[in-house]
Amino acid sequence: MPKLSLVVPVYKVQAYLAECLDSILGQDHADFEVIAVDDCSPDGSGKILDDYAERDGRLRVVHLPENVGLGRARNAGLEHARGTYVIFLDSDDTLAEGALAAISDRLDATGDPDILVYDYLRTYWNGGTLRNQRADLLAADGPDVFRLEDRPELLDLLQIVWNRAYRRDFIDRVGLTFPPGYYEDAPWTFCSMISAERMAVLDRVCVHYRQRREGGTSSRPSAASTSTSSTSTAGSSTSSTSTRNSAGGAARCSARWSTTT
Repeated sequence: MPKLSLVVPVYKVQAYLAECLDSILGQDHADFEVIAVDDCSPDGSGKILDDYAERDGRLRVVHLPENVGLGRARNAGLEHARGTYVIFLDSDDTLAEGALAAISDRLDATGDPDILVYDYLRTYWNGGTLRNQRADLLAADGPDVFRLEDRPELLDLLQIVWNRAYRRDFIDRVGLTFPPGYYEDAPWTFCSMISAERMAVLDRVCVHYRQRREGGTSSRPSAASTSTSSTSTAGSSTSSTSTRNSAGGAARCSARWSTTT
């Protein structure tokens, strides 16, 4: 069983996908697997994934029969993940050099927390870069392992799923799943942080967050609202199991929050 499972949902990213995969498969840390989910992408992304999988056994590809959107594509990848920890990465973003080794070392050093939060860097089409402007919140100040009530200021971070590593048994215990539709990151990130008994931080840039140029303006609608399909309505429904898990997880998060605030 690998230590790290990277879940990468893929839709209409053929121009960026190879760079994303190279940044993962070229890491100097070897104890990981990649679950790439082809969300019925109409471009050449599916073939790119299959070609990479033929050359590198660490990459497994899941081809969905219909487009379901970013959240449910992540859920599909999660079903195949075997690692002790799960990391989500969007398929137009990249890992920084040495990121997985740094993440693995920090997990070991902090005694395998439920969640490890790390930093990211915005990269622009013109070559510019900008580090997370709340990077100060990731400074290792105080105990290495803590709960959210000990450091509530972490809620001021951009609430996205791809700047953290999650223990798989923690995900299962809390019943975390992604809802369909937009803003799918917010329920997962808030619920996970509220529910975690043990959190840790890593003051290091591990993800390069691509800002796309579209119509003279940059990037996606927002960091937490990206969908693998901006036009699909397939994500408007979900399985009864997913619905029950999400509802149960939300109830547990609500109960936990009411007792700690």
